[in-house]
Amino acid sequence: MKRILITAVLATLTLGAPVWSQDYLFSVPEMLLDVTVNPDSSIGMEYTIQFTCSPAGHAIEYVDVGLPDRDYDIGNMSAWVIAADGQRYECSGIGKSPEVSIGVEVPMGAGTIQPGRSGTFHFTCTMPDRVYQDTTNKDLASLRITPTWFGSQYVEGTTELGIAIYLPKDIKPEEVLHQGTAFTGKATSDTHTIVTWLMPGVTIDQEHMVGVSFPKRGMSKVVKQSKLDILLKWWNDNPGTRMFIGVILFVLFGIMWFRASQGTGVSCFLMLLGLFGFLWVTSPVLELLAIPLLPLVWYFSEKALKRKRGKYLPAIASVEGGGVKRGLTAPEAAVILEMPLNKVLVLALFGLLKKGIAEQVSADPLTLRLKPEYDVEKRGARRKVAADNGTVIHGYEQGFIEALMKAGAAPVADIKFGPAIKEMIERTVKRMKGFDLERTRSYYQYVVTRAWTDAEALGEIEQRTEKTDGDLLWLMLAPDYNDRFDTWHHRGYHYHPPWGRTTVMPSGGGGGMPAPSGQAGRTSFGDVAASFSGWTENVTSGLASSMDPLSVGLSKEGVFNLAGADKVTMDVLKSMAESSGSGGGGGGCACAGCACACACAGGGR
Repeated sequence: MKRILITAVLATLTLGAPVWSQDYLFSVPEMLLDVTVNPDSSIGMEYTIQFTCSPAGHAIEYVDVGLPDRDYDIGNMSAWVIAADGQRYECSGIGKSPEVSIGVEVPMGAGTIQPGRSGTFHFTCTMPDRVYQDTTNKDLASLRITPTWFGSQYVEGTTELGIAIYLPKDIKPEEVLHQGTAFTGKATSDTHTIVTWLMPGVTIDQEHMVGVSFPKRGMSKVVKQSKLDILLKWWNDNPGTRMFIGVILFVLFGIMWFRASQGTGVSCFLMLLGLFGFLWVTSPVLELLAIPLLPLVWYFSEKALKRKRGKYLPAIASVEGGGVKRGLTAPEAAVILEMPLNKVLVLALFGLLKKGIAEQVSADPLTLRLKPEYDVEKRGARRKVAADNGTVIHGYEQGFIEALMKAGAAPVADIKFGPAIKEMIERTVKRMKGFDLERTRSYYQYVVTRAWTDAEALGEIEQRTEKTDGDLLWLMLAPDYNDRFDTWHHRGYHYHPPWGRTTVMPSGGGGGMPAPSGQAGRTSFGDVAASFSGWTENVTSGLASSMDPLSVGLSKEGVFNLAGADKVTMDVLKSMAESSGSGGGGGGCACAGCACACACAGGGR
């Protein structure tokens, strides 16, 4: 059946314009909304709406009246129609509207307005808890209201619109304040103080919100609102904003999900998306909570990703209670202690410099080159050269040597050391097989602590320098090695590693860094910064981007992997498709156009 949908909007609740049948066409010459404020914060509403049904339009048989909320009582509602000849027709059978989510339907019955005829529709009801505490003044109460509006394609002409609010009598007219739209009149009667808005020649295809603030005197109750209540009301009133923010949150959630799941979990994501979509539509409170919740979840997701990227050590076949693995070099100990890969790389390169296998070309940017005798293809030949020179090349160092050979004179930061780092870590893991990982870590932490204790105990410059040269890589394993070297620097002892030293003249002139007081003949690091710790920190930081465990191939992107769930889902769908495609009989559509025919069946009133 066809009907007119009327939407009354009170407080801050706004319902969208209703959907009309295509053949409705009418005008609303006059509309009046009377609102009576009761001491218990309820309001009485009475609509007086004059309808003129177009000769080309369908008869007006029903009116669906939208209400501000679901807290209504059909028992206190009434409606009637005054025909053009003055005859009054009562409307009975008011019930919950099947067309308006929050509202009632009013059958016009004998008062149906036929095409080309006019009639005046009256509707009254009482709505509880509509008068609120004014948020700008604790002594005032507040009421906001807008009359209904109709789709512009269904209503023609303009309307003489009137709104009247009846306040308690003991409130003086001059005490009543408007909320943006000025009054066109104030008056008093034996029972009320009345404020009015007259709006001639308006179109009823949009809201016409008015508001009033008045003293709470005479009110036994007003609805108090917290800031959260106001926010929720604003949120309810703005479905467009909710939809816009919802789309943004869904997109961000998708990005976060697939970053964390390594691009897997499509099936789970779609199910969650459906669940979130349902909650978004049905629960505005959950929608609002999702706004701060998603950034929080994103933060923890990114934190987990960062933590996982920092973890690169594969599973070690460690034996609890087993022995300590001794004989590891400082770079290998750094791997066991799971220090950042850029620091492991610096230790490995410094090891080559310290043993004289490589030499420094430039300090900033750090550039190395192999000494000519080590620039040979075969690893065995390099080991022989090292043995002749009284040193040794460890197995893991061969990869770094070959990377330097391949790069030529490129700065260290531009060389791809990823394969060498990966080979080194895999070798170290194999060496740890059968040993106790935690006891081994504790042992090398003790080695580092002892190295610093011994170095700091030496007061003679030459003795400290000799000790630091010998234990440099172990000293650099300390988490606070930068601060310790800085302390030495501020106290007058300027350490520089042996591969970058140049002699400093005791008096002015010449290049390089001046020797500290009492250290004539000490050495300088050339163009390097005054502090060794500052220089090593810059070098290490410059290698961070190329030594990410993910780029090296030691870690996978993502916090979890749901590829298995995707496979199970696809298998289930495949089985369902095969089952539905086999066998016969049963109901269902059996025509070529069944998709359309079945989809369109039913519905309508």
